Amino acid sequence: MDATGRLGQPSVAGHDWAQRRLDRLAALQLDPRGAQSLIFELNFELCSVCNLRCKWCSLDSKIRPGLMTIDTFRRVLDEIRDEARFRVRVMNLHHSGDVLLHPKFAEFLDVISEEKTRWPEGQFPFVQMLTSATHLRGDKARALLESDAIDWLRFSVDGGNRKDMEAIRVGAKWDDVLGNINAFLDEADRRGKTIRTGLIAIFETPEPEISDEFRRLVSRVTNYMPRLPHNWVGKTDLGLPPPAARPTGFCTFILSQLVVLHDGKVTLCCADLNGDGVIGDLATESLYDIFRGAKRAQHIRLMKEGRRHDLPMCGTCDQE
Repeated sequence: MDATGRLGQPSVAGHDWAQRRLDRLAALQLDPRGAQSLIFELNFELCSVCNLRCKWCSLDSKIRPGLMTIDTFRRVLDEIRDEARFRVRVMNLHHSGDVLLHPKFAEFLDVISEEKTRWPEGQFPFVQMLTSATHLRGDKARALLESDAIDWLRFSVDGGNRKDMEAIRVGAKWDDVLGNINAFLDEADRRGKTIRTGLIAIFETPEPEISDEFRRLVSRVTNYMPRLPHNWVGKTDLGLPPPAARPTGFCTFILSQLVVLHDGKVTLCCADLNGDGVIGDLATESLYDIFRGAKRAQHIRLMKEGRRHDLPMCGTCDQE
């Protein structure tokens, strides 16, 4: 965001694009002789319920509300520790709902901290978490400050000013959200805790009104990512027009992600908030078999053949 309030290029960490390209090719997993499965981002839906009803979110919390168990979480971590079968770069503790609504949130952080000691030095996935910050206080905030589990903590604060934020993030209160984040950052400073933070913000127009409070918050976080509304899952109820031409080729998400839903079912990407694209169930299959199974392979094959439109979910999605 520049001084005039226009959306500029997001301030994000640099990427090794050559490595990402190699990862993209490796993630195709079309050669069964390659035993190691590369997952660039493995998302965990610890909680599928959200206390907000955001303007540009397709989540319907009434469809499948639930909480992940510690046992399910441990089972996946046990499996991906096998470096002969898995290489997971990033682990996200978010998908549809807000992770801070899980009553056992602190226990999941303890499991991650414990698990990090069981992996070779520097091999554990980079752990990210995204929250609305509406519950970033009390025991939840203390758990984050006292743990080494999270490598990058990001906050969703849209609009840039009180009126627009509360209109976009329905149910959130400007004073509460900014107050929670600033109090958290103040306490981190007081404790001398270094934590990488980020701010993801959606704006309705390229030239939004940006308040001084928002500018000060941006100055306090490590990374800032401004965005315009997106229509990844093609939901008409979001009120966003589809592009002139739908993408037809490979999707970055399908190639690089898996999502473990709260009930142990597995879907293909982070845009599938309502679990429409389930490709397996950990109750009956291993994550390895799901990732290398026929359903994911079919998605990749149809995309390779330029037949993305034949996939019910992917065919209406705008994600490249």
